[in-house]
Parts: sequence; structure tokens; C-alpha cells
Amino acid sequence: MVGRKKERIEWIDFGKGLTVLLVVIGHVILGLFESNQFPQDSHQLLFFTQIFYLFHIPVFFALSGYFFKPVENIVQYKDYLFQKIITLGIPYLFYSIIQFSLQTLGGSAVRDAAKLSDLLNIYQKPFGVSWYLYTLWWIYIVFGFISIKVKSQHTLLVISFVGFLLALFMPFDSYILQKLSLWSLFFILGYYLKQSQLDKHLKTYWLQYSFATLFFIIVFLIFWNDSNPVHYISYTRPDFWGVIFIVSVFLAFAIYPRLSACKLLGNYFTTIGKDSIIVYLLHGPIVSISRIILLKLNVYSTLLHIIVGVALGWFGSVLAICIFKRIPYIDFVFYPMKYIKLNKNKQM
Repeated sequence: MVGRKKERIEWIDFGKGLTVLLVVIGHVILGLFESNQFPQDSHQLLFFTQIFYLFHIPVFFALSGYFFKPVENIVQYKDYLFQKIITLGIPYLFYSIIQFSLQTLGGSAVRDAAKLSDLLNIYQKPFGVSWYLYTLWWIYIVFGFISIKVKSQHTLLVISFVGFLLALFMPFDSYILQKLSLWSLFFILGYYLKQSQLDKHLKTYWLQYSFATLFFIIVFLIFWNDSNPVHYISYTRPDFWGVIFIVSVFLAFAIYPRLSACKLLGNYFTTIGKDSIIVYLLHGPIVSISRIILLKLNVYSTLLHIIVGVALGWFGSVLAICIFKRIPYIDFVFYPMKYIKLNKNKQM
């Protein structure tokens, strides 16, 4: 989701654009479920939350990992480290300040009240949706360091898979160790699919893989629904249920290239995908504010909340993209490396 210097691949940009729309929809539905203001639709909200949540973030990590490159040596790693601190750290800090300010102003109207100590501790635990940037940064740092010695995509995949199994069955008490162990697999899986050229195989036999993965997902949803769930599968401690996330990545890598070939659909989401970080970071506050306003107005129609929340979250973020593109330097908080130039012989 982050980084503008890489060679553009249209279906990857398309995937980021479509996936961030799924993130917006998922967060709108989740917000309604967790607000406890719609008890008549609680089960349906949870069910649809699960559908979106088993797909969008695993796919985002895989799309981010698609362009990962092993670091050659410790000298290059120092520049790599600086670049990741700036590229991910500045958007992370920007979002954290905005989210803290909104939660403070919202007071009792927000689900989670914010304290100053929360803002000061974002180096340990992130605010809201910024956990993705936080976790992605750690994945880059840890696997960038490992890749100095380990270049084989097969070995990197095995290392990440072992971490994934530990996160499922022997979860860590440490927030970042658990997140890093859980989500590294999907990042490295994206890298592995490219390096092994399995992504081309998925594109060639996209119909077969689509049917197979959809079948597994439907069976999973049936079993999950029959278990009388009270929450969607945790993004921190998913237990054995987390295996389904892997299936979602294969589904995305099979259908996204095909969908991106549809001219109207493809062009739109490919364009948005190039700036998906803006949509990802801005939609959360917009969606929260829209939900609070509608509840203040005594609007309790679940469908209306979803329509208004998704429309404002999506088009509000898209409008922000247009504004950022027209005003010089205002996009620094999202793309700092556009303005901070590294020596060319040191750039990653």
C-alpha cells in the first residue's frame, strides 16, 4: 500500500484500489456492529464483517510484499532502515495525531476514549487502522535484516510460516511479536508468489483457482457461522481459524489480474490504487464521524448507515486525493520520500 518509487504493475494497483474499498465497507459494517446500536441486525452485521475481514488485510499484506527485495548488505540496510522509518513513520505519526484529536473531541460519543498516554505509547501499540502501517514497518525491518543472509524465497517463506504457526497455536504476549509473527507470512507469500512465478500460474488458471478458493471460503463461513460466533476472527489471535486468510490471498491473486482487464472497472480502481494509503488512513475518521452524526440525528436504519458511511468514507477520501494532488507539498504526510531525496547510489 505504501511506496511510489517501484515499477507500477497495473493489476497490483487495481488490487490495492479494490481492496481498500473492501476495507472501507468492512470498517463501516464493523463500526455498526461494535456500536451495539443495531441489536436487530447484530448477527447479520457480524456475518458480513467476517466476510470482508477474512479477505482485505491478508490481501493488502500480500500486495505490499509483492515488491519486496532482499537487502544486499548491512551498509545498504542502514539506508533501507532510514527509508522505511520515513516512508511509514510519517504517515503513521500523522494518522495517530489525527485519530487522537478526533477521539478526544468526540468524548463519550466515540467507542474508545483516547488518553494522552495512548498517543505517547504509539511506539508500542498503534491507534485504529494504523496498526497495519506499524506491523508492515516491523515486517520490513525484520525481514530486511534476515534477507542480508537469507536470499532464498523458499527459506523466507518457511521462516514466515513457522512464525505464523507460532502465532496461531502458541501466541505471544507481546503485541508486536504476535502481529509480526502472524502477518509476515502474507507479506512474504506475496513476494514468494512473484519470485516463484506462481502468480502467473494463478492468472492462467484463474477460473479453477477462483472456484476452489471460493468453495473453501464458503465452507469456512458455514462452519464459522454454526459455531455461534460473538466476534469476527481476531487479527491478533485468530487461532486455527486464521488459516482461511491464506486462501483469500490465492483468490485475490487469481481474480485481480482478470478483473483489472475490465476497462472501466480496471481504470478506476487502478487509479485509486496508486494512492490507496490516503483512502486507508482517511476513511476511518470520516466513517466514524458520519456514524456519530447519524446517531445524533436518531437515524437507526442499518442500510442507510451503511450507504452513507461507505459513500462518505470512499468519496471523501477520493476527494482528499484530488486536493492533495493539486496543492504542492500537502501530500508530504503520505509520501515523504517524494520530497526527501536520498543519494541515488544509496536508494533502494
